[in-house]
Amino acid sequence: MKKHDFEARREALLKDIREVMDDVEELYRDGVEAGSEEGGKARTKLEEKLAAAKERLSRFEEEAGERLRHHAERAREKYEQFEEAAQERLKEGKERFAEFEADAGERLKRGAKHADEVVHEKPYYAMGFAALAGLVVGVLLNRR
Repeated sequence: MKKHDFEARREALLKDIREVMDDVEELYRDGVEAGSEEGGKARTKLEEKLAAAKERLSRFEEEAGERLRHHAERAREKYEQFEEAAQERLKEGKERFAEFEADAGERLKRGAKHADEVVHEKPYYAMGFAALAGLVVGVLLNRR
């Protein structure tokens, strides 16, 4: 049921209810003024319109309930799909992070091993770089 159909049915139902209310007023006036024969006709007409309005209201409620259940089911399905996709992406993210962590750890170990080899091969260069680094840090700290 589209929104336009829903609105049209609602308007038709409200129109029926208004007509029933108008007929009730007419029945009351006719019953007070005229007598039982015209009142009986008006009452019969009113009962027919009331029955038709009740039937329309009942169908309207059923369709609205079905529509609500349909949309709730669709929302539930969309949520489940979203949840599955989010869990899959989280799993992929964890796997990528684990790969990155392993790769970074391996690179760090290789870098440390290479630095250790350089220090063992050329210890005087290493002492010179260490002294130079100490001198730079000392100069920077003394400026403050």
